[in-house]
Amino acid sequence: MRNFLSSKSGKTTYFVIGFLILSSIIFLVINNSKLTASLKAPKIVFKEDVHDFGTVPRGPELQYNFTFSNKGNSDLQIERVQTSCGCTGATVGEKTEYKKNESGEIRVNFSTQGREGHQEKTIIVYSNDPLNPQKALIIKCDIDPNMEY
Repeated sequence: MRNFLSSKSGKTTYFVIGFLILSSIIFLVINNSKLTASLKAPKIVFKEDVHDFGTVPRGPELQYNFTFSNKGNSDLQIERVQTSCGCTGATVGEKTEYKKNESGEIRVNFSTQGREGHQEKTIIVYSNDPLNPQKALIIKCDIDPNMEY
């Protein structure tokens, strides 16, 4: 054993083992600090993130409210809401800050005027949730131009 420890391959083996142990400790410390930070952070949780209106006639404006709650341990801030198309509108309302376990809604309007066939629109909700800063919501429908309004 003494010969192995004083040999070049023995020293290399101990160096590699020591390096791996040190790297593992550093990795665990960094990930543990991220875990601790995320435990103290806000967390946006939606009841659902896709809503299908089904088959609808051309012409009416469709409206749906996506409900969410703050399941984190600090205040959730809704920074902004962005839609993928001018035919879609989305608002948070006047309130943009939510305490722990408090709920809110993202109100979405979709104009079916001048459209037909399968439609799928995306709404992006930007918040201060560090694990989910951009949450995508989807509305979809099939517009039948022959269906009576």
